[in-house]
Amino acid sequence: MLEMIIETLREWGITGLFLGIGVEALSIPFPAAIVFLLYGYVINPAGWELLWISLAASAVYTAVAYIPYALSVRYHYLVSDRIKTGRAQRMVRFMKKYRGWTIAAGRVLGMGYIVYVAAFCKITPLRYGFFTFIGVFPVALSMLYLGGLGNVGEVYVVFQNLQYVITAVILAGIGYYIYYRVKLKKKNAEKKTFVESAEKR
Repeated sequence: MLEMIIETLREWGITGLFLGIGVEALSIPFPAAIVFLLYGYVINPAGWELLWISLAASAVYTAVAYIPYALSVRYHYLVSDRIKTGRAQRMVRFMKKYRGWTIAAGRVLGMGYIVYVAAFCKITPLRYGFFTFIGVFPVALSMLYLGGLGNVGEVYVVFQNLQYVITAVILAGIGYYIYYRVKLKKKNAEKKTFVESAEKR
C-alpha cells in the first residue's frame, strides 16, 4: 500500500496529496496522516514551501469535510443511528463539555465519525470548519516535515503509538469526569437525605 501511495504522489504531485487527504475528510476510513508523511518523503519540503503546503492541504481538507457535515445535518435522523455505539456516545458527552476542541482532537486522532458527533451536537458550520482546520494543520505540518527526514516506516509507527497515547489520555479524562459526576451526585443525595431527616426531627 505504501509503495502504491508513493508512486501516485510522485506522478500526481500536490493533486495526489489533496485527493488522498480528501478521502479521509469525507469520513471514509483512510489514513490521511500517512499521505502527508509519504508526500513529505517524496518532495522533502522545507521553509515556506512546507508552510504553504500545510496550510493549503488543511484548507482543502476542511473544505471537503463540509460535505459529510452538510449531509449529517440534512439527514440528522440517520446520524442518530450512527452514534449509538459506546465510543460515539463517549465523544458526544465529551463534545457537550469541550465543544469545538473535541473536533480538533478528533482530527488529530483520525476519528472520521467526529463529523456525525458535531452534527448531532449542533456545532455551527463556522466552529466546525475552524476546529477542523486547527486539528488538521499540526498533523499536516509535522507529518510533511517528518516525511522529509526519510525514515517513513519508523515515523509512522511512532505517530500511531502517539495516537494511542492521546486516545488513552482522553478516555481516562472522560472516565474521571464521569466518576467525579457520579460521586458528586451521590454526595448531594446523601446530604439531601440528611437534611430531610433533620427537618423531620
